[in-house]
Amino acid sequence: MFKNMIYFDTQKVAEYKAVLEGKKHVAIKNVKISSSKSLDAKISVLSGTIGGTNEMEGELINNLVLDCNEFEELLNEKGGDYYFDFMATDYDIETITKSSIILFEGSLNIPKEFDMMELINQFKPLLINSMNVANAQEEELFKKIFEKESTKIPVFIESSQLGERQVFTKLTSTELLMDMDALEDYEEEEVTFIAKIASRKQVGDEPIVVFDIMKDLFSISRGLRRQMGQSEIEGIENIKSDKNTLELEVLAIYR
Repeated sequence: MFKNMIYFDTQKVAEYKAVLEGKKHVAIKNVKISSSKSLDAKISVLSGTIGGTNEMEGELINNLVLDCNEFEELLNEKGGDYYFDFMATDYDIETITKSSIILFEGSLNIPKEFDMMELINQFKPLLINSMNVANAQEEELFKKIFEKESTKIPVFIESSQLGERQVFTKLTSTELLMDMDALEDYEEEEVTFIAKIASRKQVGDEPIVVFDIMKDLFSISRGLRRQMGQSEIEGIENIKSDKNTLELEVLAIYR
């Protein structure tokens, strides 16, 4: 029940909760509470006078642990054939259909190749200022590439519950509840994941590219990548796997 949240994709969880409940959610930003009624409602009043018919106005405080608990309860109640709790039952991951949601334990590992990428992200403003661009159009292009607020973080997941495939995901930096240094402290520790199965790939003659620098790090469009005539940036390699892969869309990580 009481979790230390590491990662929580609020938007995706809200979308999937709405699907499970069969109704649309309203994003409430402000709430007005009558203190005479709040004692009987499931609302905690953090400040203000209780009693009488006083009314208080405020904003709802996010509680990601509560949101995560509610999501798990909904999955257990209404997930049906599309939810698999590996901590309660042994399943064969190969028989589970794409887009199903799974709950399992495992450890995360950030590839060493991402160290260079993260360094580039930290120095984006300096890179923009130091670039020798030929015209305003090129300057606008570079800013579009480098000034993104969110970054995708490549993560390999080790879990004995998920078979022999190389498990991989891309976390969204804005949904991470700590900085990268703190996340690295959780590497190789047992944590709990809630995730949707995104894809399975079979390795062929060439390794599988699981994290494309130009697409995943810099969000360069397919058309622009073709114009540039290259699939990698000099000195920074794509992250690849020489095993069959299972890619997940992670919704929550906690310990």
